[in-house]
Amino acid sequence: MARRTRVRIDMTPMVDVAFLLLIFFMSTTQFKPPEQVAVQLPYSTSEIHVPETNTIILTVNREGRIYISSERGVDAQELMPTEALKAIVDWRSRNPAAVVVLKGDKDASFGAVADLMDSLADAKTLRFNLMTDLKKRTPAQPAS
Repeated sequence: MARRTRVRIDMTPMVDVAFLLLIFFMSTTQFKPPEQVAVQLPYSTSEIHVPETNTIILTVNREGRIYISSERGVDAQELMPTEALKAIVDWRSRNPAAVVVLKGDKDASFGAVADLMDSLADAKTLRFNLMTDLKKRTPAQPAS
């Protein structure tokens, strides 16, 4: 009776390839860059999504300082309240189809945000989005 020989497959090369692929994808993945102006957004239950590209972001931080930037907030520049109107008009003239997004810190004074909204109205930018953090409603919470 002929004896069967077992074929033994060495798994070491496959494990090496798997780890090399893992390292490759981890090192080439682009993570979200840190924001230059970090704010704590107020909560809401609205689930409207703002596009990630072709946006003009106006940010009001806790101290009431105003910043303007394009998508992702990488090129943020601080604005003085008196020059906000001119900057909004300039940015809108460069990209008239851009969506304007207003990000206000939840601890910012209402006056600073209201002044920026007045500047938007003076710049004939009557449509803009207010950015908030999505707060999921639990089943026990009533709808408001």
